[in-house]
Amino acid sequence: MRAKWSLSVAGLITAVAAACAPSAASVSVAGGGFLQDKPSQTGAAVIVSSGASIPAFPLEIQGSLLIPITSNGGYAATAEIRGFTGGGFGGAYVGAGAGVGDLSSDRSVGPVLTIFGGKSIAPRTSVEIRLYKSTGDLGATAGFVGVRFSL
Repeated sequence: MRAKWSLSVAGLITAVAAACAPSAASVSVAGGGFLQDKPSQTGAAVIVSSGASIPAFPLEIQGSLLIPITSNGGYAATAEIRGFTGGGFGGAYVGAGAGVGDLSSDRSVGPVLTIFGGKSIAPRTSVEIRLYKSTGDLGATAGFVGVRFSL
C-alpha cells in the first residue's frame, strides 16, 4: 500500500513541476524612440529581451537590456515578469522588472525599475511602451516607445 502511495505522490509532483517549468527561451528585439530627463536627452533605443514562458500560467520570465542610442549613452539591464491578458485585449501584455543601469546624470551604476505594456499588431510584432526609473540620488526617469519583433 505504501509503495502505491509513494508512486502517486511522485506522479503528482512530476505533473505539477512539468506544468510550472519554463518552456524554451524566446528572443525579441525592439527599436524605437527614447526620452530621458537627467541628463535631458532624446534619441533612439534598442531593447533585446530573452525569456521563457510558464505553461501553467499566462506569464513569462524574461531579461531585457535597454541600450539608448544617444549622445550620453547608458544602459539598463532588468529581470522582468510579463503577463498576458485575455478577453477583448488579446495579444496585450503588461509587466514590471528591476535591475541595474546607469541612467543618471552622474553615470553611476545603480538600481533601475521598469514597468511596461504592449499590444500585438501583427504576428510576432507588437507596439511597446516602457517607463524606467533609476532610483539613485541623481537617477533619471526615461521612456521608450517602439516596435517589438519576436524571433
